[in-house]
Amino acid sequence: MEKIIAHIESNGKGLYSVYTDYEFPFGVFGEGTSAIDARNDFLTVFAEMSKTHKERTGETVSAEFEFVYDMSAILQECKQYISFAWLAKTTGINKTLLSQYACGTRKPRPAQREKILMGIHKIGEECLAVGSKRC
Repeated sequence: MEKIIAHIESNGKGLYSVYTDYEFPFGVFGEGTSAIDARNDFLTVFAEMSKTHKERTGETVSAEFEFVYDMSAILQECKQYISFAWLAKTTGINKTLLSQYACGTRKPRPAQREKILMGIHKIGEECLAVGSKRC
């Protein structure tokens, strides 16, 4: 079964939403105060709507989803663990621009997106290395 892309977005104010462009015979949308909450809400709504649709029409609707974060959701989720100053130093991307990406007022180009993801991974690797060093 082909996976359907479900987009996770942040409004930059602590709320997240999940939606898909796929045309189901019913509406499906999720929301929450974290990306995980929004994802879980989306899956719950999908299951309930699928059940209701089957009861009404006899038609079974099933799907597998691939959840894709937009940059605002990625940065909102990461800011609880790393500062934008640290990420700016690691990526060479201005802290103000990172904040604009996090709030969704600007969207990064693909090259910038990749640079940010690489920076987040580099910081994560550095944090893991600290825990593995022996004193």
